[in-house]
Amino acid sequence: MRRMSVERSATIEQIVREFHQRVEQALGTPVKVVLFGSRARGEATEGSDIDVLVVVPVLDARVEDLIGDLAWEVGLNAGVVLAVVPVAQDELKVLSQSPFFQAVQREGIPL
Repeated sequence: MRRMSVERSATIEQIVREFHQRVEQALGTPVKVVLFGSRARGEATEGSDIDVLVVVPVLDARVEDLIGDLAWEVGLNAGVVLAVVPVAQDELKVLSQSPFFQAVQREGIPL
């Protein structure tokens, strides 16, 4: 399997930034977006998805659906899969004790 090139890395960052902007525009509020997983670790291959943590002020079904729809649209236009994990800001403290969120904190790249 091939690793992601530096040029492709810049493209991934552009895709995540576009997604980030579209989420903020749709919600009308700032959100935090963190790239994690194989793309953040530099271990991605050509078929790897793009793992993104999205921290929003309030997470309800409408916001979760909106984030999922935007991830689908941006990913479809870019020819990649955006795998998003939406989380409410007030849940971060509790979730930060889980191995998953500890890994995101270690390897994640805020964008």
